[in-house]
Parts: sequence; structure tokens; C-alpha cells
Amino acid sequence: MNKSSQPAFEQYKADVNIKNSEATESYKPLEVHSLEQVMNNHYPEQEYVVDGIVPEASITILSGASRSYKTYTLLHMATSIASGKMLFGKFATQQAGVLIIDEENGERLLQKRLFQLGSSMELPVHFLSYSGFITTDKYISEVLKVCLEKGIKLIIIDSLIRVHSGDENSAKDMSKVFKQLRQFTEKGVAVLVTQHNRKQGAFGGSSGDEMRGSSDIMAAVDSHVGVVRKNKWYLTFTQTKQRYDEELDPFEVKANVTPTTFDFEYLGQIKGSEDTAEVVKSTIEQLLSDNKQLNQKDLLTQLNSSGVAINEHKLRELLRRWVSEGSLPQPYAGDGNTKLYHLEVEDA
Repeated sequence: MNKSSQPAFEQYKADVNIKNSEATESYKPLEVHSLEQVMNNHYPEQEYVVDGIVPEASITILSGASRSYKTYTLLHMATSIASGKMLFGKFATQQAGVLIIDEENGERLLQKRLFQLGSSMELPVHFLSYSGFITTDKYISEVLKVCLEKGIKLIIIDSLIRVHSGDENSAKDMSKVFKQLRQFTEKGVAVLVTQHNRKQGAFGGSSGDEMRGSSDIMAAVDSHVGVVRKNKWYLTFTQTKQRYDEELDPFEVKANVTPTTFDFEYLGQIKGSEDTAEVVKSTIEQLLSDNKQLNQKDLLTQLNSSGVAINEHKLRELLRRWVSEGSLPQPYAGDGNTKLYHLEVEDA
């Protein structure tokens, strides 16, 4: 080797040594298991922090548009878990401590909403609000210490975009973020992260799974639930991913709100909504054929009497849709603000 090439060669060796050193620091010994070993391993059944929604030691994402009551949902979930009570009065919870890492609202707003929800001050719910938490080893290590000290089994992060400096549309960046979050699940702590939906329209649009960012976000999580707010007080929750079981059927929840109180009312599952709509429409056509004209209240009563389960909100939505589409004629004006629904009158 001539002398002129020596400095370049020495720099090359130095670069290689640095790379090898970095690789050694992050190296994890590989353990290859045989099929027999995998088949003979005993794995306990998957447990849940919230039945069917938040698996134990997992990452769950709750997505929704702005003003879809995500924060109220998170606070209700946190207090339900901390007290061991049912979420929405429907889903069983595993009693445990909860840590909320809040980078969206601040303690003043959280306090107001907790008072509205009627939260008990003695519950083991803890907060890091506007703390500057980001998904680095140092912060995660500090939070894990808090989890150990306070018996925390669920960390709620509101929201994803506030706790990293990457590009949410980059699969590479999002992969790094969720790899960091896996440090919590490896220690038996579940993580629930909120993410915003793409802008849709009034009250969040028409579906619960149009989440912003890279598709790697969905690939990285164990469970995903989208929430959509419709007609002001009604929320539809749709689970589009559940790694450990079948996805839940979509379900509807009503927000009952006064200036001083806020609570959720579980309205039930939405099974096969299009098939259900066809059953409702067929039954309504028969009822209108028999009765000539009926208002919404009478239709609801007779539908339920006929064994067709539907609530007032859903019936109103379907009637509006069918009139708009022309499947039903414009209703007649009844007493007061009532509308009388009828079938088309055939020409003689």
C-alpha cells in the first residue's frame, strides 16, 4: 500500500470500528427455537385490562377526529380501570393503577372533565401533564420506575403526535416509535395511545378507521378502536384490529351531558348494519301498507313490537336517508312538528 492511500485506509478502519461498536451495543443474541419447542411451550390465556378492547401488556390505539370525545373516553376508561368498574357499564375491567401522559389538554381542563365524570379523588390514577415526555430510553426508563412504584398496569398517552419527533407518515420513523413503546409491554404494562383521524367533516365523518399517518402504525399495534361522533351526542366505536381474538362488533354509546355532568350510556352493538337496515325497511313498508301513514314514534313502537330491535336515533337516521334517496316519498306534515311517513300512491 502506498503512503498516499494510508490516511484514507486508516479512516476506513476507524469508520468500520465505530459501526461495529454501535452494532455490538445494540446486539441481542439470537435464540432459534424448533417447531417442537414452540408447540410444547405453555402460554397462558391472553388477559385484558378492558375486556375485548385493551389486552394486557399490549399496545392499543384509539383514533378519532377532533371533538369526538376521545379525552372523556380516556378519562372514563382510566377511572373505570382504577376502580375495577365496567367501561360504559358493559366491558369488564381489570382493577389496576393507571398513568395518563397528557400532552394535549393540561391539568386544568382534565380537572374540569374529571369533576363532570364524577371521579373519586382516591382512585389510583396518576398524571404527567405537559411534562415534555418523548419516546426515548431515558424517559421510558423513568416512567417504568413510576409504574413499578405505583402498581400501574396501563399507560395512556394523549396523543401520539406529541411524544415523538419523527414523521408520522414515515414507516421507518413510526417503527422506531413503537419499538420504543414495546419496552413498556415487555415489562407487563399495557399502552393506550390516541391518534387523530384525517379530516372528514362535521363531527368526524363516516368511519372510525381513517387514521392519519403511516400504515405501519396499524401494523405495530395489537388493538385498534376508532370512534366517530354523529348527531352531536352519539358515538360509534369500531374495532378494526384485535390481534388476540375476533374483533368486536361496532357498538354505539350516547354522551349524556349537562353543564356539570358527563356520562356515557351504552346503546348496544351494531351487527350487520346494512342487513339490519334492509330488515327495518321491509318491515316499515309492510307497516305503512297496513296503516297507510305513521309517524316516527308509532313506527318505532310497532317495529319493536314486531321484534325488530332499533333505537330512535338509528330509525331517524334511516328514515332521513331513505327519503333523501327517494326510497320513501317525502312525509306529510302532521300535528306540530311530526312527520307522517307513507308509501307512494299508485295512479288509478
